[in-house]
Amino acid sequence: MDDIYLVEIRLGRTKWRIKKTIFTIARLFNIGNFIERHPHVTLFGPLTLNDGINSTQLLDAIGRVAAAYDPIPFTIDGWEKREGMSGSVIAFRVCPSEELRKLTAAIADAVSPLVHSNNIWDTVPDSKWFHVTVANHLDPSFASSVFSVLTRRQQEVQVQDRTSFGFITGILFMLQRALIRRKGHEVRPITLDETGLRITVMQGDSILAEYDLLEKRWIVADHGQNNKAWQKTLMLYRHKVGFERLDPRLSNPDDIFLISDLHLGHANIIRYCSRPFFFSDVREMDHVLIKNWNYTISPANRVYYLGDLRYGRDEESVEYYRNKLRGRINFVQGNHDAREPGAVPLVLLEHGGLRFCLVHDPADAPERFDGWVIHGHHHNNNLRRYPFINFELRQINVSAEVLGYIPVNLDHICSLIHERLSGTDRTPILLDYAYCWE
Repeated sequence: MDDIYLVEIRLGRTKWRIKKTIFTIARLFNIGNFIERHPHVTLFGPLTLNDGINSTQLLDAIGRVAAAYDPIPFTIDGWEKREGMSGSVIAFRVCPSEELRKLTAAIADAVSPLVHSNNIWDTVPDSKWFHVTVANHLDPSFASSVFSVLTRRQQEVQVQDRTSFGFITGILFMLQRALIRRKGHEVRPITLDETGLRITVMQGDSILAEYDLLEKRWIVADHGQNNKAWQKTLMLYRHKVGFERLDPRLSNPDDIFLISDLHLGHANIIRYCSRPFFFSDVREMDHVLIKNWNYTISPANRVYYLGDLRYGRDEESVEYYRNKLRGRINFVQGNHDAREPGAVPLVLLEHGGLRFCLVHDPADAPERFDGWVIHGHHHNNNLRRYPFINFELRQINVSAEVLGYIPVNLDHICSLIHERLSGTDRTPILLDYAYCWE
């Protein structure tokens, strides 16, 4: 195996959630022997080196390409199933950015003269299947049944060839399908934004080296994502894409801002919601979120905070956080908030010719309210149902993760709504990241 190499992007921010979902699927369908234990997006390979070529030459070729690229964005969105050379593959669909497509093609051009690829798609990178494997080498009939459950098809699963995995296994599968439908056991499709921060070259089952796209250098040791080097990479990434403001931005005193679900003091939210922070340093997250707030909001600005200010064993008091946040803050009660003086269940507001209901959980909005509901609560856990702006349902998600961890200006929201309503496009806006508009 040590003569087999693979060029990939290991998952970073989303790794915990993707692995948790993979292991849940493995447990529910009894396919632990078939799952991918190190989630990644393959860029090239598996491959072997041509005669006379060594690993240093391979790294040099990749490094010359990678030096021209910044971190590589892509989206993980739902499920796919395809037939591989040794059975069926179930995977998370990856929607590649143009940068990911270009990087993949450039690496193919650079390394193809040096290696022999065992992946037929490496010769046609324009047709490459971008994905994160859940499980492979599966029996095709069984894989189709699993895939039907994951995609929540309503029709009964039709097993084409029960003899391929046996009657007892078929009965067990139907029981597992029923179990998944029970509350708390459903495996929902995932929609998450991710960014490749390093290009990883595997040699056999071990990491040979990683190219850091922010520091523009190879890392040849200590490749873990629980060390100070990874914390620095995350910091540089936040600076690069605007998730951490480095300088104050002047705001108009009449501006109104909104944000929800900071979850200050909550270390586990870093994993649950794929936040770009070091899990072992919740104080760093708190510092950045408070700084982003104060670098955006002036003391004169009105702010609507839509719930869940703090949570977890590392939280400070409400007074501690309130004293650090600028602006004239109106607090809406969140499900994790204690009953705080002055917090209200919802706010009705008119601005920019639009009517808004501001509430933590959109399910708590008045049933007959026919304006736009601005809410939090759902974080980035179900972006297809609760994106930044859902034009069909008239809902706006201002959870911190959806906003890039920076309070959003209500004028900006109104501008986006009026722009879309003046045309025919009702496509949801999944995320409101600073680099999308600057």
